[in-house]
This record gives sequence, C-alpha cells and structure tokens, in this order.
Amino acid sequence: MVKVVGQDESQFKRITCKHCGAINEYLPIDVRPLWRGRDYSGGDDGGDGFNCGQCHKEIVTESW
Repeated sequence: MVKVVGQDESQFKRITCKHCGAINEYLPIDVRPLWRGRDYSGGDDGGDGFNCGQCHKEIVTESW
C-alpha cells in the first residue's frame, strides 16, 4: 500500500494569471493539453496548461 506523507516543495512551479493576476502554484501532473492542431504551414500547433484557481481562465504553460 502506498502512503503519501507530503509533497516535495522543489517540484512546485508558479505562474501568474494574465487575466486576474492570481499567482498559481502547480505541479507538473496538473498540466494538461489545452489545444492541438496544425498551423498555416501544416506543422504542429498546440498548448499545455491548466485553469486558474481564482478566475478559471486557461493558463498556458507551454505552446508551440
């Protein structure tokens, strides 16, 4: 049986919501795909992130 006894503080990251200014603290496991598609030239286009804990708008942590 696995038992969680805490969280390693060094794994947390912080990002500020551009919509409401809230500072969100998150773990890599919280990040999910937000969109996937193709750009004008046919290459990959997408972004990963999560929803702000205060205003619930999408926060992009990585895009390409």
